[in-house]
Amino acid sequence: MDINTRLLNLGLKKNQVKIYLTLLQLGSANIQEVADKAQIKRTTTYSILDSLIKRGFISFSQKGTHREYFAENPKKITAYFKQQEEKIRNEEDAFSELMPELLSFYNIRGIKPKIRTYEGLDGIKAIFDESIESKYNEDMLVYSAYESTTKYLEQYIKEYIVRRVKKGLKQRCLAELSSQSMELQKNDGEELRITRLISKEKFPLFNQIIIYGNKVFIASYKDLLSIIIESSAIARTQKTIFELAWIGSESENKQEAPPLNIPQ
Repeated sequence: MDINTRLLNLGLKKNQVKIYLTLLQLGSANIQEVADKAQIKRTTTYSILDSLIKRGFISFSQKGTHREYFAENPKKITAYFKQQEEKIRNEEDAFSELMPELLSFYNIRGIKPKIRTYEGLDGIKAIFDESIESKYNEDMLVYSAYESTTKYLEQYIKEYIVRRVKKGLKQRCLAELSSQSMELQKNDGEELRITRLISKEKFPLFNQIIIYGNKVFIASYKDLLSIIIESSAIARTQKTIFELAWIGSESENKQEAPPLNIPQ
């Protein structure tokens, strides 16, 4: 990969790269010299130089009524990127402080269910991430097509479980009987989960479903599509259906079902 391509990957535009490299070669130059060397119109060169100054790639000295432009030492540009990283972190922290208030506005419409869809594995991951960002006191209820989950998201799901456990979020899980789900069940205690295994032939699960709070998350790995429904009424109904399935799974599992945990 040549230097032009690498600079483009940093977010510079083609003409910005040309002018920056031109000044590195010239050392210092006035506007006309830069425009001639880079073979870019003088009027265009002005705006490009200003944009590079703002990004910290070049600077200038005033000589009478004229400016003499020069490229900054490349080592100095590293400091610029660090400043930008710190600025982004500060903005992220400030936004996080606003989050509770923003969410109160976001959820105030309340009555009408909200339905969001995402495509691709990144979309499925985004909704998994969202499921452990929320605060709720009840168990997450899961229908797990764990064989498909590990096929598509093996490393990610391991990291997800670690993050969920750190937040103290518990799960009850109905999973298709497979070698993967049997391994999953072995770690139930340390991973804050109760897993019941159900016959894949009698009760096949084609989608991953997680019910928590006022949300129902559905992921289809075959279609690489995920859906999240925000509705207290829909979530409560799905919790009731899960509890019926949980009670029905007792014949295949020896664990005692915990008390129903359906919000009123």
